[in-house]
Amino acid sequence: MKYLKGILRWGVAAAGAWYVLSQLTWNDRALVIVDGSNVPVWENVVAGSEDSAVLQVQAGREGAVMTVAHDAVPSEPDKKGLTTVVDGRAMAVVGIDLLDMRRARRVLVMTGPGQAQWVDADKTDYQVNLPHPRVQEGVRHLLASAQRWYLCAAIFIFPLTFIITAFRWHELLKAVGIVLPASRTFILNMVGAFYNTFMPGSTGGDVLKAYYVAKQTHHRTRAVMSVVVDRMIGLLALIILGGAMAAFASWHWQIRQTRGVAAFSGVIILGTAAGLLVFYDLRLRKLSGLDWIIRRLPMQARVEKAIEAMQLYGQRPGLAAAALVASFPVHAIVVMSAYFAGCAFSLHIPWYFYWTVVPVSVLAGSIPISPQGAGVMEYFAILLLTPLGCTVAEAVVLTMSIRLVQVLWNLTGGILVLRGGYHAPTTAEAREVEEEDEDRV
Repeated sequence: MKYLKGILRWGVAAAGAWYVLSQLTWNDRALVIVDGSNVPVWENVVAGSEDSAVLQVQAGREGAVMTVAHDAVPSEPDKKGLTTVVDGRAMAVVGIDLLDMRRARRVLVMTGPGQAQWVDADKTDYQVNLPHPRVQEGVRHLLASAQRWYLCAAIFIFPLTFIITAFRWHELLKAVGIVLPASRTFILNMVGAFYNTFMPGSTGGDVLKAYYVAKQTHHRTRAVMSVVVDRMIGLLALIILGGAMAAFASWHWQIRQTRGVAAFSGVIILGTAAGLLVFYDLRLRKLSGLDWIIRRLPMQARVEKAIEAMQLYGQRPGLAAAALVASFPVHAIVVMSAYFAGCAFSLHIPWYFYWTVVPVSVLAGSIPISPQGAGVMEYFAILLLTPLGCTVAEAVVLTMSIRLVQVLWNLTGGILVLRGGYHAPTTAEAREVEEEDEDRV
């Protein structure tokens, strides 16, 4: 079973990475009309940009370099398979001549096999929903044109997240009777962050945090539960933030792709609220059958201690609410860091959409499948950003920026790991802690 899980996890990660790489372009590219058929084809852009009067493009990988006028470079249609009605006939749209980001001047439609023709937009039923730039920037261009000051802002704003999360966990530990110095809590938090860099998902280091805090108290199950509750509160705040912004984007900016995100987030939030209500109400817990399920779980001694820890948190709802509120600045800092990175690379992403795509991508990356959610974050970012007219390269650069900034600061925890002798526990060490916990029942 262990090997099967490993194969499944890395298989999903490999599939996500393959999808991303298959869609990724290293060079700038554009739809170009190169002959009298008016049918545009994708070509690599050698010189020129979105606002250039002419572009130099290369026909194929090793073809000749040619110069094309700006008018011969239409924008990509809103989506594949798009059609519009011209003179009562539905015709496939293969290019758009944009007047601005909301209006089209002309529409390039297929009039027959291998033949396309420009038609005035007023003579069609076409409406601009998702405008695309004429020149779609590749990874090389994005990296070469990065603005350093924005990159510095993206990097140096991030450490605030470690300070807030360490304080949040410190207070959750005190609520279950575990009092550690704030400095020790911060160190263990950074140790967990360091191991997050290498373990599956972006939450794998929580296992290490739970192990080392459990070694420093006789309330071992409570210590582990503090890590679980801390992580769940953080994820719930992330879902609330992403869901709320997704709902706002779908209503205010009419971005339909975010409706599913908002609906799914709402289901999770309502389900969590209902679950907590049932758990903390003894009558509902009995009527729902939850008590019956709990009594039949294995390792009853440890289950009882876990329930005891949850009861302690239930006695302090204000603390849980405060921890939830404290989580929003953490996620806001991550969003702002991503926004600064986007500005550094001049990504074509509306500022408000960062508040949807970043929480959703980070949440997907927290699924324990691959280290730092590699391949998973990119897939969701591409899914959300390409309908807005962003290129795959832009989506990948954004997710890589989020990941690399986090990894950079996670690795600073390696200093504490080396100085404190923290290491991933062996099976024997983990079992020793479990046995000590059982002896105290």
